[in-house]
Amino acid sequence: MLIPFCKMEAQGNDFVILELIPALNTNLPSNLLAVDICKNHTGIGADGLVILLASEVADGKMIIYNKDGSRAEMCGSALRCCASLLSGYTGKKELKIETDNGIKMAYIKTDGIQVILGQPTLIKDNVMVEGINGNLIEIGNLHFVSYQDVLNGEEQRLGPILERHPAFPGPVNVEFVHPFSTTEIEMKVWEKGVGLTQACGTGAVASVFTGIIHGILSNEVKVNMPGGQVLIRKMDTGDFLLEGNVNKVFNGVYKWKI
Repeated sequence: MLIPFCKMEAQGNDFVILELIPALNTNLPSNLLAVDICKNHTGIGADGLVILLASEVADGKMIIYNKDGSRAEMCGSALRCCASLLSGYTGKKELKIETDNGIKMAYIKTDGIQVILGQPTLIKDNVMVEGINGNLIEIGNLHFVSYQDVLNGEEQRLGPILERHPAFPGPVNVEFVHPFSTTEIEMKVWEKGVGLTQACGTGAVASVFTGIIHGILSNEVKVNMPGGQVLIRKMDTGDFLLEGNVNKVFNGVYKWKI
């Protein structure tokens, strides 16, 4: 089976995207495809597979599968990639995108693409797990966020343990954060169903939200990740805005042996 795709990345958080518009749905076994196509050595190599479909209630619909074939509830990086593609189709600078977590707004700006991810929820404060103190945050998906004086590779050592720890109600993304100031942080991430990644948009929001509720950060923060920097802003409505650039890496056709 020949499958046309494009490869995109947002601060190194990379995706294989199937642009299936104008179709409203697909019969592809996307979970199985995600596992094969995202493999680094025998596939295209990516953190996830994104299915971009038409929508009856928005400008497009985004469905995401993690590298392990599990379905992802939300992804701020992939959302910005889809916004870029949809803007190219429609010419719009303001877009509505249907997701598993509801309709999200996206704005195409000169300095980057902005998406509104909604209002995070503090599920549990001061959780001690495997000797690490952190906060459990929901922003369309679950995050365990821990602030540290120094980042020394905890995400690589503890990420796989914390991801599916029985202390949590379900699998979590894990962020370790070090604040440089009230307006800038460093963040390292282990994503559920993927592993170490270069960036995570919802993780950046969860990390800034945690810093704000604990009086560490202001309402506008630069988040530095291994793959680059994004801007997070808490809006007057309480919603959180994520802004950053995206890049189309290449187009291709994947020969799937199924």
